[in-house]
Amino acid sequence: MSCIAPIAGTAADREAAVAREVEKLKRRVIWSERAGGDRWRQISFLYRAADRFGSRIIDHSFCCGEIGATGCSIGSCCRCRPDVFAYERQVLDLLPKRVDASGYCPFFNLARKNCGIYGVRPFACRIYFNFASSDHYCQNPNDMTLQLFDNIKPHLERILGTYLGGYGS
Repeated sequence: MSCIAPIAGTAADREAAVAREVEKLKRRVIWSERAGGDRWRQISFLYRAADRFGSRIIDHSFCCGEIGATGCSIGSCCRCRPDVFAYERQVLDLLPKRVDASGYCPFFNLARKNCGIYGVRPFACRIYFNFASSDHYCQNPNDMTLQLFDNIKPHLERILGTYLGGYGS
């Protein structure tokens, strides 16, 4: 992630760039069903598409300015129970988790303020970015993020299993 200089172009240019990446992600999610008959191959394709999306839009998000050497300096987006599908729940159930009343994801490292399961984080976490100009939407998803997730959810369910809502609910 570069995130060194401010993003060039107008707000409309940035919005258009993000909209193009959103459409690419939608297509890739649909294509992941055709990545081969092997479910593991499809899952791998799906997560790579989400990670590619993140690397391409990070510079257009509020998140870019908040990332330091140890990750996000705010961590507000992790004050939740991450949205998961059946496959993801099976994986997360195998991992050690923090049990407390902090309100943060059970896998969020409170001391370092970063994700403790970054490599195996759920799909929803991989595509969540704040596209506003303040930290308000760090914890409160904006319409674009919600619409993206809702639009691709049926395709994700075909590969990752039933959508289960927030992990731990």
